[in-house]
Amino acid sequence: MTSSEAEPVPAAAAAAASMPSADASGSAAGAPGAAATPAGGGAPGAVDYEALYEQIKDKPCHVVQINQRKDGFNGGTFRTRASLIERELEPIYQAQTLAEVHTEMEAAGKRLRQLGVFTGVSMLAHEEPLDDPTACTVELAVEESNWFKLRAATYVQGGESTFELGAGLTNAAGGAEALTANVEYGMENSHTATLAFKQPRVGGLPATLEVKGSQLFRNNQKSSSYTEQLRGAVLALRSMDGSQGLEYELGWRRLLDPSRSASRAVMAQMGDYLLSSLRYTATLDRREPGAGGAAATLGGAGWAVRSTTELAGLLPPSGAGAAGAGGAGGGVGIGGGGGAGGGGSPSSELRYVRQQVDVVANVPMEDTGAVVFSVGASAGLLLPWGPEGALTRPSCIADRFFLGGPSSLRGFKYKGVGPTDVRRPPEARAGASSDSASAAPRRDALGGDAYTSIFASLMFQLPHPALKLLRLHGHAFVNGGNVIQLAGTGRSPSELLSEWGGSWRWSCGAGLVLPTPFGRFEANYCVLLSAQEHDRVKRGLQLGFAASSVA
Repeated sequence: MTSSEAEPVPAAAAAAASMPSADASGSAAGAPGAAATPAGGGAPGAVDYEALYEQIKDKPCHVVQINQRKDGFNGGTFRTRASLIERELEPIYQAQTLAEVHTEMEAAGKRLRQLGVFTGVSMLAHEEPLDDPTACTVELAVEESNWFKLRAATYVQGGESTFELGAGLTNAAGGAEALTANVEYGMENSHTATLAFKQPRVGGLPATLEVKGSQLFRNNQKSSSYTEQLRGAVLALRSMDGSQGLEYELGWRRLLDPSRSASRAVMAQMGDYLLSSLRYTATLDRREPGAGGAAATLGGAGWAVRSTTELAGLLPPSGAGAAGAGGAGGGVGIGGGGGAGGGGSPSSELRYVRQQVDVVANVPMEDTGAVVFSVGASAGLLLPWGPEGALTRPSCIADRFFLGGPSSLRGFKYKGVGPTDVRRPPEARAGASSDSASAAPRRDALGGDAYTSIFASLMFQLPHPALKLLRLHGHAFVNGGNVIQLAGTGRSPSELLSEWGGSWRWSCGAGLVLPTPFGRFEANYCVLLSAQEHDRVKRGLQLGFAASSVA
């Protein structure tokens, strides 16, 4: 019997018409032999599948069966529970038209990949059974990834060389869960130990549940004459695409002055603090990761915005904490900061509101992306709160913003920009030379409650083929920024605004950029255009890692 316009279109033709998108892995799929036929402009009698799909996408079509081929890692045992896969495939059975089948197959493939346990996910729809022109069968093939992972790395973070060792078990129990342990150790004796558990698509929701416990020791003696110890736990819920995250952190922080030479402003903040905070992060990323050339080094062509809002002080202070905060007139109050005239032993809950916004835009100057103009800005505000008001008590130094280094303000050293205070003279030692006693006193970086950092750069590919293979790029840049203290200064808003506008730092320069898994490694030659007294500058050659403007 010859076909006619009145004859129903079989599901196999429908599946073939949607070849490029019916396959969840992105490869072409369709009825046997269909892929070999040109989509148009080929031999006489060729079928234009895209046009055919547009004609029949609203025709009745439903899935009667999903056949599954499951391959374990390296030919081993398949671990993922069948109920987990069936849960993600269930919406496919609800589709009533070809377009709906098409959409649900793509969505199911995306959900399976988001579990993070498969290296490959592919789906193919074809006509079966043959006696029902509105029915089709879906073929699913999944391959699991390795369930055990071990990683080691070295990088520079906060001006300190750090070694990292981590191990993880993924999908060991078949529920797509992940258990990871991580240890970091720095050359300045900073170290962190973390144990985390993640469960993607918890309860079938498009979210990942994360529980993490950690113990941190951070050595800030070189820049600010104190050390920080933090023990705590984090409970987080994040969207599957990572664009949104809500987390609650509960921890105990201790600030110490082991060198006994900290400035009065830093010394006033030494003590114990209770940290109880709720943090919300939202990211809107419209960059194209597939963009080649210099754009790929910057995260892709397009723009991105990230906002982080944190509210701390969700638990009432304990009786001991309140007593510690109220005593020793210069101690730290509930606001979580320290006064310059302090000498108390504070023990209180940190209470503050912290807002940070980052924005970046990358504009290719020509089609290949070999030359990209990039501009970005970052700003933050930290305000303690409590019975005394927002600006009465100083903020805690461990929560403040710092500027300096390739990631925030090139041409200045790490934490080299902003308010400082003179360190106390070291205790007299027998045989100490008069030269060391008369040397210029060192200063502690105090950070600030408000900061702004802006940059503009022109990044370009280098012409030599070997340099292109290494993905080594050149760039020219201009940086500007400022950071000031707001709380506990006793100054009026007009005075603070005048200080903010009149104390900007500027630098420019050029250099080489090499992308790495830990950020962009930069070798820059920096020229200072504007600096303030007591800034720690880095003229000439500056080496370091620069994290992405919007991670």
